[in-house]
Amino acid sequence: MIKWVMGALWVLWLVALPAQAGNLGDLVKNGDVAGVASALDKGAAINEIDGVTALYIACEGGNIELAKLLVNRGADVNLPVSWQRTPLYAANKGGHADIVKLLLDNGADPNQVAKSQTPLHVAAEKGCLPCVIHLVDAGANVNALTSNGNPPIHLAKLSGHEDVVAYLRAHGAGRPAIAPISARLASANAESGKGIFDGTCGACHLSAPDLNIPKRVNLWGVVGRPKASQGDVPYSSALKEAGGIWSFEDLNSFISNPAFALPGTDMIFPGLQDEKQRADVIAYLRTLSDAPLPLPEN
Repeated sequence: MIKWVMGALWVLWLVALPAQAGNLGDLVKNGDVAGVASALDKGAAINEIDGVTALYIACEGGNIELAKLLVNRGADVNLPVSWQRTPLYAANKGGHADIVKLLLDNGADPNQVAKSQTPLHVAAEKGCLPCVIHLVDAGANVNALTSNGNPPIHLAKLSGHEDVVAYLRAHGAGRPAIAPISARLASANAESGKGIFDGTCGACHLSAPDLNIPKRVNLWGVVGRPKASQGDVPYSSALKEAGGIWSFEDLNSFISNPAFALPGTDMIFPGLQDEKQRADVIAYLRTLSDAPLPLPEN
């Protein structure tokens, strides 16, 4: 009898305990709005991180009702979990535009970086145009770069989301202006440029006449050559659509940041930010010809 009473008291004590983070997370996963409200009333820690937070789970699952409840009860809309993922990251990843707006309206940072991306990168890659619109309206930087130098418009273009590409272009997405390179070419060091080329470009590109390896671009004669003109190379649609030739200035823009200069390119290279290095590389590329083009007149 004593054992039975003690056991009953133990059960009652457990029931009376405040809900812990894991229990709250399970309730959110199950979509139990009443259960979540009850757990919070009993003292569940709304911002406790157990791998993720309750708000992160609600945003990831697209449950607007639970997201509203948690936000109204004081959930931190900017609290990152593992890999610096935020509720806004989760909502954009899932394409849940109503939750994106909810979070932004309640103070979520539209430029907070998670996994080296801003929320706009995530929305652009997902192709969620309403998410993109909410973010831009909230002050998202349309030209923010990932750690690999990719702007949101590049990720949208790669994923085939032309509506997002058009919207971003109309709202300021584009390559920041860079100074013309022509004046530097006369004093550029082609030998130094070869060293930079060998260290950054040589693994993917060829640089000798008549050398042919399937699907690898040979840059022999590239200066002045039409873009996307090597027959055995599967160029990106972005490069095929670009048109024109590889002029000194086009090379300068592209080498500075391929994804910015030509969104949708499949060239994985963050670019050369140093103007002198770019001039040296272009001077070297000019030598890859039996009849190098004349240097531009200044």
